[in-house]
Amino acid sequence: MTEERNQKNLASEQPVRTEGCSFIETEKESLTLTYEDGREVRCTIVRIFQMPKQKYIVLIPEDGSTEGTAYLYHFDLDDDGAPLVTQIDSDEEYREASEVFDAMTKNIDLTEDET
Repeated sequence: MTEERNQKNLASEQPVRTEGCSFIETEKESLTLTYEDGREVRCTIVRIFQMPKQKYIVLIPEDGSTEGTAYLYHFDLDDDGAPLVTQIDSDEEYREASEVFDAMTKNIDLTEDET
């Protein structure tokens, strides 16, 4: 996985259509990303969300090394129910998913526990 390609700042002010998009509930609170160089990064799951054609996951590294930055990836589950996290290859798709996530969370405090 290419870490820099999937980082984004959480601020966006573009009006974005979010029809057909929804959050997906998960019991998992974190997961570990393993990069091609063997480095592992433990991340907190911020949100998983569904757009009309794809699911995405937003993660924040638990080590605090990238304050104010989140990772955005494709998300799915394998046949055993384990998470599959893959890189978003298209700049256009990445921009669109980022903007939808920002619009969907505009009035949500992502730092609070929702329980």
